[in-house]
Amino acid sequence: MPISPKEALAVVDYYMVGISKLPGFDEPVKLSSNESALGMSPAAVEAAQQAIANSHLYPEIDTETLAQVIASRYALAPERMAFGPGSDEILQRIVNTFAGSGEELIHSKNAYMQFPIYAKLAGATPVAADDDDFHYDVDSILSRVNSKTRVVLIANPDNPSGTHLSSQEIRRLHAGLADNVLLIVDAAYEEFAFADNYESATNLVHEFDNVIVTRTFSKVYGLAGLRLGWCYGPAWAVDILTKIGPSFPVNTASYAAGIAAVKDTAHVERVLAHNRKWIDEMARQFSGFGLKVYPSQTNFILVEFPEDGNKTAHQANAYLNGNGIIPRQFAVDDFNNKLRFTVGDERGMEKTIDVMRRFMK
Repeated sequence: MPISPKEALAVVDYYMVGISKLPGFDEPVKLSSNESALGMSPAAVEAAQQAIANSHLYPEIDTETLAQVIASRYALAPERMAFGPGSDEILQRIVNTFAGSGEELIHSKNAYMQFPIYAKLAGATPVAADDDDFHYDVDSILSRVNSKTRVVLIANPDNPSGTHLSSQEIRRLHAGLADNVLLIVDAAYEEFAFADNYESATNLVHEFDNVIVTRTFSKVYGLAGLRLGWCYGPAWAVDILTKIGPSFPVNTASYAAGIAAVKDTAHVERVLAHNRKWIDEMARQFSGFGLKVYPSQTNFILVEFPEDGNKTAHQANAYLNGNGIIPRQFAVDDFNNKLRFTVGDERGMEKTIDVMRRFMK
């Protein structure tokens, strides 16, 4: 019998990344991938460039310094951190560690589309819970918990909706889980969350032994191309995750850039101010065009087009593309009449709003 992959992997499809090229446009306005409009901190760029000189050597570096810098910035414990080449790899590693054959991972139906793939790679069964108009539904998630449940995986704030779970709701979710069920919170967009009722799930890590939070340098710090992520959890779990992780979890350039990026708080403040300005402006303008705008605690907004069918998301996407603008369109039924717009630079935002105004007229 010929070699074959695990049966569950036969139905895994490619993850659809945001497109970045348009025929006829040398420099399109790319709003499809939730990248930082202001890029990396200049200090991080310089640190990465200097580190490149030693890239012929294996990165036999201790992540302790990076952990200390992060711990100082976010008031966390450095010994509770594990690192990897992006939070995507860390999430996969965590699921592989705590779920397997005959067990289940619960995720929200329209959350990050890699979540069910992590379960299948681990040999576990993904279980999709219904949401409430693209907001997490705690009761729906808890109704699917059973003796086979080993992991509940959420993103807070969420991608691709931009919505968030309040402190009260995430604590209610955790309270409904048995001690042998792991709650994983993907907090890639946490720095952008300014809602009064948002609470970092790292607080739960300090209180409970079955919570792990993943974070990334790809969003607010703008290191998407360098692939650097980390997680925060119980010391015993972090120890296991470190042991089974890559031999060299952080490359030379991303290590140096990560330290410099965290220290450059002035650059982060500029990123956050720019983001809040344009999240608010896009929401105001697009709502004025008659679009439904989902509340966002991230660096993007999700919008829904009117049900009358006169102006559809597909038509808008084609019109925007024709004007050199790339929003994110999802090939998923529930997103059929929706587009997602990442915050871009000043020029890109002004152009996008102007083109959308013309389209909606």
